[in-house]
Formats: sequence, structure tokens, C-alpha cells
Amino acid sequence: MSIENNSNPAIQMQRVCKSYGNLAVLKDLDLKIQPSSKIAIIGPSGSGKSTILRILMTLESIDSGRVMIDGEVLYDFREGKTLSSFAEERVPKIRSKVGMVFQSFNLFPHMSVVRNVTEAPIHVLKFSREEAWKRALELLDLVGLKDKVNAYPAQLSGGQKQRVAIARALAMQPRIMLFDEITSALDPELAAEVLSVLKNLARETDMTMLMVTHQMHFAQEFADRVIFMEHGTIVEEGSPEKIFNQPQEERTQSFLKTVLEAT
Repeated sequence: MSIENNSNPAIQMQRVCKSYGNLAVLKDLDLKIQPSSKIAIIGPSGSGKSTILRILMTLESIDSGRVMIDGEVLYDFREGKTLSSFAEERVPKIRSKVGMVFQSFNLFPHMSVVRNVTEAPIHVLKFSREEAWKRALELLDLVGLKDKVNAYPAQLSGGQKQRVAIARALAMQPRIMLFDEITSALDPELAAEVLSVLKNLARETDMTMLMVTHQMHFAQEFADRVIFMEHGTIVEEGSPEKIFNQPQEERTQSFLKTVLEAT
């Protein structure tokens, strides 16, 4: 199937199941995300939110179901047939479409900011050093860190490190960006810096963006669709206005009441 076919969903998961031992983390999950969508996934701890992102990054496999990225099959374990994984040689091609930013920054401590951003484009995408450097400066400017080009991670605040991590992921030119609770380790002021960058990205790019977050107010501003999960299933989904102002499911109502009252 052609990856240029715009009718393909950016992400499609069909009846996906995932367990760790006896713990079922995802239960017959169906999820379809259209290109350029900005999606926030919310829900209590252990609901399967981060597992979705890890599957899309091939950091976790699935037990059954089907996963497609941009029209290409990543996993296809269906209908009780013998489990067959994706062809290993296709993994780099599929993964090249997806970038992810984690809770921890995972920067190389011995490299300057600009080297953290340029290393993968040079060695993986085969950019020239000049081309990678030019792109890195543009991205660091985008995340408000052009003045930190020659700094090292130890010289940066947590919010600055997370913004470098965002620039590094963007440098690989992904079509899809995944963000996993990226402000959870930051104090409110530093978290606000990072969230401001993400709001700008959401406005200014047509990338598909999928964010797991506990920041309800940010989810309202960032997303064009909000998904509430619990116990490995999607309980309710819809526009931010619908989910936050007129949730239909009792469990969504009680979750939001508890979380919003605590903020």
C-alpha cells in the first residue's frame, strides 16, 4: 500500500490486545487517527495510555490484533492464526515516520545541545554536517533555545532539556510525533515552558501528534480530539469541548471531577 495515499489513517489499531503476564493492559483496542490530528490521551495510571505509544515505537509488541502506520502494517496478529510479526527489514522504514519524546530526556550528557540534535540526522538520515547543523539551529530557535547551542545538558534546566529532546525528535523529520507525559518530572513553571512549545508546534505544523498527558487544561488547548481510557479500553472520545464540558460516561465525569478539583 502506498505511503503517499492520504486516505490512509496516520495510525490504525484494530482489536489490539496486550498483556504483561496475567495483567491485561490493552483489551481489543480499536483506534484510528487521521493525518495531522492532534490527539490527547487521558485517564488514570495503568489504563494503557503509554503502552499505545510504546507499541507504535516498536518498543513493545502485541499479543493479538493489527497495527498500521501510514498505511503500512507494523503488526498483524489476527483471528487466532499463528502469530506473525512485521518483517524486520521494514522496521527502520516504518519507524522513520515516528518520533517520540519520553518523560526522561535521554540526552547524551557528553555532547553539546547542537550535537544532541545533529547526531541522528547525520548518521541515520545521512545529512551532511552542514545540512544537519542548519536544521538544528532552526529547530532550536523553534523551541526557544538558539542561545544554548554550545551548552551541555548539565548546564540546562529540566524544561530546557525537554525542549532539546523535542528538537532532537523533530530533526528526524517524522510524520507522527508521540509525547509520553513529558512534563511529569517538571515543576509547573518549567512544564509551562514545554507546553508552550508544544502548542506552537500544534498550530504551526501538520504533523500528526499523539500525547499522553495528565495536564487537563493543556489537553483542552492542544487537542482537536481527546480520548479517555481506563482498564485498557477507550471509555469515551470526542472534541475537547465535548469531553471536558459534556462528558457522557459516568466514569469520564468522575475522573475529570477528581482531577480538575485537584489542580
